[in-house]
Amino acid sequence: MGDQTMLRVALWVFLVVVFLVAAGLLVGCWWVIVRPVVTEAVRARRAGDWWLPWLPREDGGWGPLTANHWWSAMRAEQRGSTAGLAVRWGFWVLEAVGLTFGLGYALWGLARLLVLGVGGL
Repeated sequence: MGDQTMLRVALWVFLVVVFLVAAGLLVGCWWVIVRPVVTEAVRARRAGDWWLPWLPREDGGWGPLTANHWWSAMRAEQRGSTAGLAVRWGFWVLEAVGLTFGLGYALWGLARLLVLGVGGL
């Protein structure tokens, strides 16, 4: 195998590894944000109580949509108005849809870059 062939193979491997790492980071971000929204929506629907994700749990803790410092503004000690519920779910649905669209767009862009990079070899 010549030097130029080895360089092409090394560059191809590098591009694939970069693609896989970037895709893994993007999917990881999606998994951390969108998956809890979906699981909490399923849990609330099964229980028939859409306020469930925003209320304290039986053990006194909070669910994944209200557990950390930044999202604690979504917490509710008791069931509130329909508008309050709509704001909470609206924020998280928009967040989930936006991240899903962004993930698809970013993966599409990464795949295009990979094809261009490999095709240029």
